[in-house]
Amino acid sequence: MNNISLSVDAFHQETIPIEPVMTFAKAIHTLDIPKFCVHPAWLVNENADNPYNSKTREILAEFNAIGIPTSEGNVIFPSGNALKYLGEYFDLNTPHVSPYAENPQDIRAICVVPSGDILGSNIYKVDILEILANYAPKG
Repeated sequence: MNNISLSVDAFHQETIPIEPVMTFAKAIHTLDIPKFCVHPAWLVNENADNPYNSKTREILAEFNAIGIPTSEGNVIFPSGNALKYLGEYFDLNTPHVSPYAENPQDIRAICVVPSGDILGSNIYKVDILEILANYAPKG
């Protein structure tokens, strides 16, 4: 492992208590992985003043206090459930385009869900190198 980004923000901590996340982070931090950081989600942008970003800053401070740095994170934009449940925080008079629309031919990062599903396969059943070698995006 060279990189680990641990998602930590107000949104995750609505359903996941911070204590087990902190225990996990402390254990990983002792392994001296070169690029281990916490990775927040910012509502609207990092500088937006809203209760979600305020809570995220508080949470990140706990991790930073033990020496775990913070990545630039990602930005929640008005689409889908974010628009449905958080629409009041966005300027809906301004057009918004997803900053995360990616080219499926140019994979630079992967995300494994808890079930092990990834790129149309499953790491519990197939070696990750085989999954990557056989990945054929649609279109």
